[in-house]
Amino acid sequence: MYLSILKKDLKRKKAMNMIILLFVILATMFVTSSVNNIINVTSALDKYLEMAEVPDYLILTMNKMQEVDVEEALDESTAIDSYNAEEIIFLSSEHLKSEDEAVREKMKNISIGNLFLQSDEGFVENYFLEDGSILREVKKGEIYITSGKTEEIGLKTGDKFCIEIENVSREFILAGTIKDAALGSGSSNICKFIISHEDFDVYISDNVIETYYGGNIYGIHSNDLVKVQSDLSEASEYFVVSMDRKMIEFMYIFDMMVTGVLLVISIILILIAFVVLRFTITFTISEEFREIGVMKAIGIRDWKIRCLYLVKYAAISVIGAAFGLLLSFPFGEMLMEVSSMSIIISGQSSIVFHIICALLVVGIVLLFCYGCTGKVKKMTPIDAIRSGQTGERFRKKSIMSLGTSKLSATPFLALNDIVSSPKRYSIITLTFFLCLMLMLILSTTVCTMQGGTLVSAFGLPVYDVSVEMENGGSDYLTEGGAELMQKDLEEIEQILAENDIPAMCFTQVMFSLPVLHGDTKVNIPVQKGHGCTMNMYRYTDGTMPESPDEIAITKMSAEKLNVNIGDTVTIRTLEGDKEYLITAIAQSMMNFGDGIWLHVDEEISYSQAIGNYSICVAFTDQPDDDEIARRMEQIKELIPDCKEVNTCAEDVSEMLSVTDTLVAVKLLVTILTIILTMLVTVLMERSFIAKEEGEIALMKAIGTRNSGIYAYHTLRFLFVGILAVMIGELLAMPFTHLCIDPVFKMMGMEFAVEYVVNPFEMYLLFPMIILLTTTLSAWLTSLYTRKIKSSDTANIE
Repeated sequence: MYLSILKKDLKRKKAMNMIILLFVILATMFVTSSVNNIINVTSALDKYLEMAEVPDYLILTMNKMQEVDVEEALDESTAIDSYNAEEIIFLSSEHLKSEDEAVREKMKNISIGNLFLQSDEGFVENYFLEDGSILREVKKGEIYITSGKTEEIGLKTGDKFCIEIENVSREFILAGTIKDAALGSGSSNICKFIISHEDFDVYISDNVIETYYGGNIYGIHSNDLVKVQSDLSEASEYFVVSMDRKMIEFMYIFDMMVTGVLLVISIILILIAFVVLRFTITFTISEEFREIGVMKAIGIRDWKIRCLYLVKYAAISVIGAAFGLLLSFPFGEMLMEVSSMSIIISGQSSIVFHIICALLVVGIVLLFCYGCTGKVKKMTPIDAIRSGQTGERFRKKSIMSLGTSKLSATPFLALNDIVSSPKRYSIITLTFFLCLMLMLILSTTVCTMQGGTLVSAFGLPVYDVSVEMENGGSDYLTEGGAELMQKDLEEIEQILAENDIPAMCFTQVMFSLPVLHGDTKVNIPVQKGHGCTMNMYRYTDGTMPESPDEIAITKMSAEKLNVNIGDTVTIRTLEGDKEYLITAIAQSMMNFGDGIWLHVDEEISYSQAIGNYSICVAFTDQPDDDEIARRMEQIKELIPDCKEVNTCAEDVSEMLSVTDTLVAVKLLVTILTIILTMLVTVLMERSFIAKEEGEIALMKAIGTRNSGIYAYHTLRFLFVGILAVMIGELLAMPFTHLCIDPVFKMMGMEFAVEYVVNPFEMYLLFPMIILLTTTLSAWLTSLYTRKIKSSDTANIE
């Protein structure tokens, strides 16, 4: 008998059963793919570095800088278990040649800090191809480039170009891109060109190239890096770059930003799936008062009735979980694909793990069902006669009254339904709210990363525009460069003032100097502002340096030296050793979180500097964006040798390096949210039509037109959408802080994030997407009511 009842119920309630089946599929797809992605992204970096066999300590040297035998120092260190040496050739953009004029122009303007040419032999780590396989060898005449750099150079697979160093020139075909775990993060600004050992030998065999352009990458394996750094202290002055595993991981702070956002998206998708699924099951069971009343009337006990529903939903959930399991694989890969630019995130996991997640969904569905069937105990046979009502009500069903309302009948009915059933419509409101939150959170995050508010997180004073000179500032990196820089900054300020542009000009000079504390000696990036003041920097602890013998230091550098505020360190320069007092902890997401800030009045020879930042221009009259854009064009014409003018926001976006990826994520989530909102609206409206068939028939019997019924059903969802949008706008920033602040902290940011809002997206575009999608979907679904006739008033189902 029970099997017969189950079969008839599945056939008779096709629409509602199909709706539940679809939600089970969605829930399984979201849970299985999202949980898998959460596990992958949280362990992605460690897995990636393990797969690449990244060494514990990495050193880059250049032959012409070496005054000591680095390999001899490596051999003598007792703390080193093993090391590998990889020959490289340092390149510049002038060494890249192409017959394509467009590519030539891009090659001239590339902003890549370091270009390395290397052989396919003696790798210190594993390099990965686009399909995730390991690069084993390169054919003669072919070349591979670090992933993400081809667009900047202007090349695509199959293009031909030449690398010409001194008198040696060879033509190569771009065979593809590689992922470099140690130096290939978006923040490293390093590009490798890997060629065959036959082609590499042609270059390195030239004595001039080997001496002046040659170098090595050393990959060191050790369990005592403190002892290694101490053993190599004498040779460390000649290292171009040196970093341990911790610093290599820190280089991926920007790439992990994408994975962090992906984790937030996955959690919200899971919430949406289960919220809607629980509502659907509760709604369905509560409307089956007639069947339950009849079963009780013929003597079937409560437990048997509950078991009947459990069996029914078990069958639906198993079928839905099976389909959801199959769909979870491509859906998960789609989400992961956008976040795997610089890092390999394995989208694969054990099929057993996927099955466990699917079974978990089945179990949760049955728990929902068991909880919802608790109402069976309260139902009596009389419910089958009285349409689920006891006939007693001691309060108004709604606070609204048609007689006193100024609304017309159609909007009144729609609003009255929402007010009369707050629990039912609050679930729909919550679903739309979560969908809107996905878009608003991503919009604010992307706008913040495209804005200039994060410039202080890079250890720079706030400015409006930056001016890049043709010579790149190389004229200042000489003896007397400080005086020349001061003269040029004053001239630019004067030129701008004469053209009604009041501004303050400054820049920042960068050094790499040995810093000593006790027995510890490490090379640390040292920075000195020129033309600015120390109160223009942002500090996380302590007080700003107030005299030339005081400095600020980053947390990472302080840990290296084992120092804190109040300690003194010694910095070795051409002028000799000098002690400095640490007065503040600063933050910088440049130089892998390493850095020291000298006081702006400290005197140091710029001949030992390794570079300087572009000339920064801070307007003192606080112009708006349109005026800044106009002034940028004017500055290009006024300042001699001006190569490029960028806004602070453009500079920050370039330094973050993952902004374009997040834009792609935002687009993907927007499309996904539209589909999800549409699907939820259609399924909910279809549920309401199935429940309200008798009411709709009655409305037609008293003369209500189809258009009125369409409007009535559509307005219910429109009002709910408006409510969700209002709540969403109020809670957008608190939710952004809740979800994204931990992601920024994961990146190393220690102070509060100043989020930037795009008013068009926040207050118009995304709310309208939710409202239009909801309204259109509800109206199209409501057209199904045409099939209901006035004669169906006898049907209460």
